[in-house]
Amino acid sequence: RISQTSSLLLVLAIAVLSPAAAFDASIATVGGPSGRRSPNAIKHRMSAFVPALATGGGGGRGSIRLRGGGGGDGDGGDNQEGPLLAVWSSYLKALETRPFVTRMATGFVIGLLGDVICQYVSGDLGSADLKRLFIFSCWGGFGFTPIAYNWYNLIESTIPDVAGRAFWKMGMDQLLFPPVITALTFLTLTIVEGMLGGFSWTVNGGFKSTGQKPVGIAALFDQGVDKVKKELAPTLVTNYKVWPIVQVLNFALVPVKLQVLFVNCVAVWWNFVLSMTQHK
Repeated sequence: RISQTSSLLLVLAIAVLSPAAAFDASIATVGGPSGRRSPNAIKHRMSAFVPALATGGGGGRGSIRLRGGGGGDGDGGDNQEGPLLAVWSSYLKALETRPFVTRMATGFVIGLLGDVICQYVSGDLGSADLKRLFIFSCWGGFGFTPIAYNWYNLIESTIPDVAGRAFWKMGMDQLLFPPVITALTFLTLTIVEGMLGGFSWTVNGGFKSTGQKPVGIAALFDQGVDKVKKELAPTLVTNYKVWPIVQVLNFALVPVKLQVLFVNCVAVWWNFVLSMTQHK
């Protein structure tokens, strides 16, 4: 039986390396307009975050997977677990005692981390946009998470225990979920950011009025629809370069109690892609 430490290291290694093949394509897609950093500069700054990702921050898409809500794996033996294993053990216990709140909290944290990375690689954190950071994090925790919580529950109850179940589950997930949730993400963020356009909140500037006149919901909805029409297809191309294999590996190879952490690590990268696309 694989030890808890070995399983954790396996999950972290695969989850961090899974998006690597599509990273060049994703930064080319979301590189943004002139004035932003070049793709090479983005990759250089992004490399600074790889060790941080390998320490296993959790949340986002994986944070709401029902199958990961188990307790500790019951291994006996050495009680001198390191700090990372201690945090992971506490997280598993929180999933048991307060599953929905824990998943929303980790969704918020992963949304925050994804946008922090996005703002870091495309600019200077000394002038980071805190309003944008807060909006993106709230969507990750309180918008995306409840939707995806029920979606993964539906997958678990729909796909029977048959040969190739991991592929059937991946097929159901990738056929239906990415187009809907990605479009809803762009639409929601465009509307909310437009509604709050009358003020700015940055690290170096604090709260300030922008003088922007209020924009009606109908106009913001139209802007959101335009955003979806422009960005949905290329974002889905990036999605399908990474998430199908991630989900197959997740369903087929990763121990059930560690599946949350596996997808969480990949979701850090995915939230970076979504934030770069939304704000370019």
